[in-house]
Amino acid sequence: MNDHEHSGGPLRHFRVDRRTVLQSLATGVGAVAFASSASAASAHVHQAAAVTADSAAAINPESGLLFLDRHAFDTLALLSEQIVPGSRAVQVPEFLDRLLAVESIETQQQFMQALGAFEREARAANGMPWKALSAEQATALLTKISTLPDSDMSRQAFDRIKGAVAETFYSTEAGRKELGWNGSMTFAPPSACS
Repeated sequence: MNDHEHSGGPLRHFRVDRRTVLQSLATGVGAVAFASSASAASAHVHQAAAVTADSAAAINPESGLLFLDRHAFDTLALLSEQIVPGSRAVQVPEFLDRLLAVESIETQQQFMQALGAFEREARAANGMPWKALSAEQATALLTKISTLPDSDMSRQAFDRIKGAVAETFYSTEAGRKELGWNGSMTFAPPSACS
């Protein structure tokens, strides 16, 4: 196990093998350089919710979502864009929906609890779900949550969602270009820097 995997990066709970991720990507999200991070613990594949694109689409055929319901997806889509602008354009929420569909039940529950923390914060502060907040309300709430102590559950939810969104976004071509990639130079993975 390399240092990046051992350090428990932001997607440490998203542990599926390369084949599962590539099959998920082949269903239309688009290729991102995510499989190498996700292949850290292929032993967890047996624990994963092994959902194929066809059987998952049968669960929620009208939406095209594989794991998230429409409300959770809309919340994640808004959060993605608010945390890392440009996430919607490269389909970060769609990718995370597909990845969650093949994840372990434990990881699915942790992700849903993190989304639920944002819902609780929005309802407590403004009496409405996250997706109904104005841009100003969402920004104020994100600022509050992101500055809470690390031990706070809402802060932990923020870190988990932010980590998943950011790592997915910066694995895309648009994200790499934002970091200075010019198409002719490839950067070493973070684990090579330690």
